[in-house]
Amino acid sequence: MTHRTIINLENGEIKQVQLTQEEINLSNQQALINKEKQDLINQELIEKEQRKQSAISKLKAIGLTDEEIKALIGI
Repeated sequence: MTHRTIINLENGEIKQVQLTQEEINLSNQQALINKEKQDLINQELIEKEQRKQSAISKLKAIGLTDEEIKALIGI
């Protein structure tokens, strides 16, 4: 993205304006921050699922059936 759109709400004029290097840099920095946040969220979801599977394995190890486990964890 090297342009931004400016819309004048008073007269409906639409202009495409070239981004400055500073705006491009800020956009790239924000994209990197967003990717890092999404990576963190994805990692947390993976770890949560791993903890869930570990708990299910432990419940099975003590003799609970799949139906009992589903009832406990609300599946």
